[in-house]
Amino acid sequence: MRFQTRAAMQDLDEAIELHRAALELRDFGHPDRFLSLDSLALRLSNRYDSQGKVSDLEEAIHLGHEALELWQPWDPGRGAALFSLADYLQKRFHKQAARHDLDEAIELLQAALEFPPTLQLDRSSLLSSLAFCLSKKYDDQGDIS
Repeated sequence: MRFQTRAAMQDLDEAIELHRAALELRDFGHPDRFLSLDSLALRLSNRYDSQGKVSDLEEAIHLGHEALELWQPWDPGRGAALFSLADYLQKRFHKQAARHDLDEAIELLQAALEFPPTLQLDRSSLLSSLAFCLSKKYDDQGDIS
């Protein structure tokens, strides 16, 4: 990932600030606010991946929830938004082991399966992510047979 070097991290920090500025210009009611929310959440998640700053992940999750509320239920882009939010929740589950994050990620991924594949929503990645979450849930519950 390009953001691994110090200079690249500066690029990522600047991108985050620019996304914040764009979001401020797209206040509540703006028809494209969900796009700014999604973009900022993704970059915060990238920075969390690089630096491990939990507040970035928490903000990404918050923004992802807010963006999801603004997507129209029938919009094909909603599937990618569901997948992204599930990814952020999986990361938090990995860090904090909060079962509700895993359960919500599973629900979001199952909902994302209802949407047709797009450039932003790769079906194999979606299925793999859902399989991982279900396997992790099984592992945490133990053998129940």
